[in-house]
Amino acid sequence: MKYILTILSFLIIPLFFPSPLKELSVTDDAFDKVITEPEPLPEEILLEQMSPEEKVGQLFIFGFDGTVLSKETKAFFQEIHLGGVLLLSKNISTEQQLKNLILDIQETTKIPLFIAIDQEGGLVSRIQWDERLTISQKEIDGPKESYTAAKERGEILKGYGINMNLAPVVEYIEGKDSFMYSRVYDGNLDQVVEKSVGAIEGYTDAGIIAVPKHFPGHSNTIIDPHSSLPVVTILEENWEMNILPFSRILNETTVDALMVGHIKYPNIDDNSSSLSSEILEKRLIEDLGYEGLIISDDMEMGALDNLGSYTDIAKKALDAGNDILIYSKYSKTDIANQRNVYEYILEEVKNGNMNIDEKVLKILKTKIKYGIVQ
Repeated sequence: MKYILTILSFLIIPLFFPSPLKELSVTDDAFDKVITEPEPLPEEILLEQMSPEEKVGQLFIFGFDGTVLSKETKAFFQEIHLGGVLLLSKNISTEQQLKNLILDIQETTKIPLFIAIDQEGGLVSRIQWDERLTISQKEIDGPKESYTAAKERGEILKGYGINMNLAPVVEYIEGKDSFMYSRVYDGNLDQVVEKSVGAIEGYTDAGIIAVPKHFPGHSNTIIDPHSSLPVVTILEENWEMNILPFSRILNETTVDALMVGHIKYPNIDDNSSSLSSEILEKRLIEDLGYEGLIISDDMEMGALDNLGSYTDIAKKALDAGNDILIYSKYSKTDIANQRNVYEYILEEVKNGNMNIDEKVLKILKTKIKYGIVQ
């Protein structure tokens, strides 16, 4: 009888107290219904459809000669699936010519291009026929005027088909002998930051990608990187003060793209800032939390002469943290440098020596955000 009761207890108890294993099974089924894979983002979907050649093309903004797109240039852009072009004064004559040129450029590739220009105003004005486009940063009185000037300028540029302005210059320069002095905002540090934020937001509201520059700053050096490499000899303890305009701007507004200058800080790193993972990966991305595009200054400037071959420097710049490299075809008569760096980086990617997917995702995300890619 005792054994019979024991057996019955094992049969009856589960009716009132379900098995823990059964509960776990039901719970797992419930979670299976709730937990699903997240939907891929638009840029992720696009990336999956891209060839290595198309991905590598997105890493470059190239300049070219002439006010029309020659058959040779057009074929080259199509071949390399170029990500963006830089328009200089040599490419611009009239409003209608500019519009036609940009339409022609945008027909060259499957993924629409960044159409970039240096329209800072003042000395650096690629378009000259409208005073709203040529007012210098020195002439801007305050943040409201800075916002209005940038928004008006941005709307005009947008009307031509331009979607990126390599401006404003947000460095704090006090030395009148500095080659940058005439290109920056007037005033104390607070005023420079306020005007810079106003300009960035004005361009953004006009649908233009603003590219504040040139991180981490030229300080008061008189050396122009077009000719040779500027050297800023601040000590480590002065670094935070040196980059204060940039750190404050990044904290006070959204910056989707930032230009890095070719500047050597020997007490921080032996490399030019544009080739330094210490300055870009660690101090800009990690320390400041910057998540936007990092765009190099012109890679054909004299500042990078004698630092290595164009191809080696290109890889070093991308490895250091740059997402996009600019080659303006500055004073060159052919496209050899552009082709060489593209083919070299493509080979490195195909050989598994470089993973550029994160860079391309950032580029595609920005193009989607600004309606460049629908």
